Amino acid sequence: MPTLRVARLWLLVFLVLATAGYTRFLSDVRAVPSRAPLGDVPLQIGEWRGRGSEMEQKIVDAVGVEDYLLRTYRRPDGRAVSVYVGFYEQQREGDTIHSPKHCLPGAGWRPVKSDRVEFETPGFNGGVTAANRYLIAKGDQRQLVLYWYQSRGRNIVSEYSAKMWLVVDSVVRKRNDGSLVRFMMPLSERSELETEQAELVSFCREFLPELKQVLPD
Repeated sequence: MPTLRVARLWLLVFLVLATAGYTRFLSDVRAVPSRAPLGDVPLQIGEWRGRGSEMEQKIVDAVGVEDYLLRTYRRPDGRAVSVYVGFYEQQREGDTIHSPKHCLPGAGWRPVKSDRVEFETPGFNGGVTAANRYLIAKGDQRQLVLYWYQSRGRNIVSEYSAKMWLVVDSVVRKRNDGSLVRFMMPLSERSELETEQAELVSFCREFLPELKQVLPD
């Protein structure tokens, strides 16, 4: 597989140069604030009612966000969705968006299945949003996770692509603000993944146009 080895070599070279380039132009990057605090996202989303939570300050400091939203939205029938949005006005060396695939195992959750999905989101991301889909488990608990990076008007799912655009925008646009957007829904033992995903996507469609009013393009 010589072609594949060459491709991997070029990818490695690009990542090394990209990291060097990012560090070199880091001082020229300007902070870009959100349009409004994330707390301005409505607590009432359709028939879903949200309740906020706060992270400990040491966790906020470790994550490095300028602003964040951490809420659980519930429907009258008891269905719940946990929402986390972490916003960075400016990403710095050693202080960038943390991927959930690294954080969730540290909290005791193990991945059972992972892939990528796309779903229609009218009024957001040009009408279609791509997301990383994770089915995670801890003991007899299961949760469905959808997450992606919403950065400078882009919908990004790949960590490699996120780093590439981080460098490009730092150099060309002199900005590297960005957000992690994550939705989590508990699953029952008998629930079917595709059926539950349809429920979660339905909530996302209602929530994301509200988020668009807060995040910068």
